[in-house]
Amino acid sequence: MAKNTASSAFRKIDVDQYNEDNFREDDPDFGGPGGPDENEISGLMNQGKHFEALRSVLQNAPLGSKNQQVKDNALNMTLRVLLSIKSSQMDGAIDFLEDPELFDVLMKYIYRGFEIPSEGSSGHLLQWHEKVFNRAGVGSIVRVLSDTNRA
Repeated sequence: MAKNTASSAFRKIDVDQYNEDNFREDDPDFGGPGGPDENEISGLMNQGKHFEALRSVLQNAPLGSKNQQVKDNALNMTLRVLLSIKSSQMDGAIDFLEDPELFDVLMKYIYRGFEIPSEGSSGHLLQWHEKVFNRAGVGSIVRVLSDTNRA
């Protein structure tokens, strides 16, 4: 039998610290990835190397960055590259990427592009979505929608 039932010493433990659903704000990230180099991307696009520009934009995506300005600049560059590639060249661009992780990054940017539509971009992004889905499958969509690192 318990001798001391009036003791409240066990109540001094903060059980909420062990709950993984509690929100903890991370430290702000000031030195994270800077995103793609705009001069490099513009140079590649001026030379007609749109596939290389797409791969460079996706490889240097600032996914871990907390700086919204850097993310917005990367989004604008990526959308500029995506919209510059014609529908007939999309399959070649998808084949050029090769790395399966880049398909997920591309899918993130496609969904972000849907959030801020511009004149004629939605139809073009839908074609990109179809091509990436055919190559990467439904797993890419699930990974993108469940990932906490937004593009």
